[in-house]
Amino acid sequence: MSTHDDEQLENLKRFWQDYGTPIIVGASIALAVFAGWRYWQQNQLQTAALAANAYQASQDAYQKLAANSDDKAANTDLQREGQKLMQEFSKTPYATNAAFLLAKRAIELKDYKEAEKHLRFVLNQEKGDEGLKSIATIRLAMVLSEKGDNKAALALLAADTNPAFTPSREELRGDLLKANGDIAGAQKAYQAAMTALVERKEPRPLLEMKMADVGLEMTEIKRPSPVKEPS
Repeated sequence: MSTHDDEQLENLKRFWQDYGTPIIVGASIALAVFAGWRYWQQNQLQTAALAANAYQASQDAYQKLAANSDDKAANTDLQREGQKLMQEFSKTPYATNAAFLLAKRAIELKDYKEAEKHLRFVLNQEKGDEGLKSIATIRLAMVLSEKGDNKAALALLAADTNPAFTPSREELRGDLLKANGDIAGAQKAYQAAMTALVERKEPRPLLEMKMADVGLEMTEIKRPSPVKEPS
């Protein structure tokens, strides 16, 4: 072996003595992190699959109830699968969908206390999705109104400012104010709802009837026309 080869061998030995252990440790950590990531990924996929199956089961049960509202077995399945999603898979979108489904069923049964519980679950879960939060807010306001608590319903609507839901939110606000005897407030709310609809070119005949009922006419607001489908 040449002197040059001897020097390379000695350099390699010194390098290994100085850095061999850190290299092994670093490689071990990298492998452990990768293994952890794969485990997390597989767990997420498994969770999503289980949640999807549970939601499909709850949907199937609701469809049966739509055909036969007195189907006790279907109602049991709906409640079981829905509660399972809300408790075990609360961080998945399926839990939110299940809560909406359970709330809808409760409203059909006029069980407004139960409906309120499920809709508040959505509001607590959907911190990032403003659309779902607004839908839950409007539905919950309707439920609170059915419970006779218009004050709480109006306060709930006041906290929602999502412009995408202005027409529905303001129309409901008008309904609640009219029920409270606040005709001027109802007029203002209905006017705001119709103005938003005009901007979108969305007709809503029922709102026009409500406006007429509180003394408003469509003279100052151009009536929206249906958007024509391209031929």
